Amino acid sequence: MTSAQIVAHLEGIVGPNGKPRRIKSLIESELISKYGYFPVQAAEFADRKFLSVSRLISEREQASYKDGTFYTLAIVGTGSESVAGSCFPLPIDTPEIARLKRQRVRASDVLAAIRGLDFNQFEKFGAKVLNELGATNTRVTKQNNDQGIDFLGELSLGALGNIPAPFLRLAHDVKFTFAGQAKHYPTRSLNPDVVRELVGAIGLARTKTFSKENLDLLDGVYLKPFSPLLALLFTTGELSSGAIHLADEAGVIARNGEQLAVFLADKGIGMVESVGEQSFSTIAFLEWLNG
Repeated sequence: MTSAQIVAHLEGIVGPNGKPRRIKSLIESELISKYGYFPVQAAEFADRKFLSVSRLISEREQASYKDGTFYTLAIVGTGSESVAGSCFPLPIDTPEIARLKRQRVRASDVLAAIRGLDFNQFEKFGAKVLNELGATNTRVTKQNNDQGIDFLGELSLGALGNIPAPFLRLAHDVKFTFAGQAKHYPTRSLNPDVVRELVGAIGLARTKTFSKENLDLLDGVYLKPFSPLLALLFTTGELSSGAIHLADEAGVIARNGEQLAVFLADKGIGMVESVGEQSFSTIAFLEWLNG
């Protein structure tokens, strides 16, 4: 078996809630019980594969940190000898970290709820995500044929710091506008053309160059020549590698369904507490969406 295959087996055995267990012992027991290895053979194989398996788990963990995606296993303890579920509360965790772990394990439920939305709801979803980022004046664009911009919002540095408006005026004067596109395609991977469409729409909106009269893609937002504008691309499905690369090069913040679900799970959206346990409620999720 390759290291990737072993890690896939360990993810199934331990799961995101699994308590800490020694990696070598897990590999040995799996080889003996499912593949008929003799104990000595299993031990030798585990010794050979231990470091590469441990390294791969760590690499996946770090990649998930960077991308904001869900990961199943986490290396715990010293010497990289043990592994646990990424959402298993450890004795060293603060109460806040333990709470976040209990919420994150529900990310798959959040993703299912996101993918269950209709097209109009997903546009509204984009505006609600901006609220969670601290943005104000968030809204869905009024145009039926919005030509690439679905939701908008505004953010000031003063609001991020919860600074009362009469104080530190400079912080309140530094403002950003968000312009986002919502693509509700749970079973499709978005290609670079979608990124080009959004970049083009924002470029046209800045100069108020529209395909028909009385069309305002920025829905009344007045942008001065140097006003900062952040472009967002949200999808319920996936982003192709080409779309990810182009978005990064163009400065577009692109997020797929899993990344959005992990973000909202971390925020506790749709979570309800029962007997000390966090569970996900579709009703609570829709109340948040429509609130």
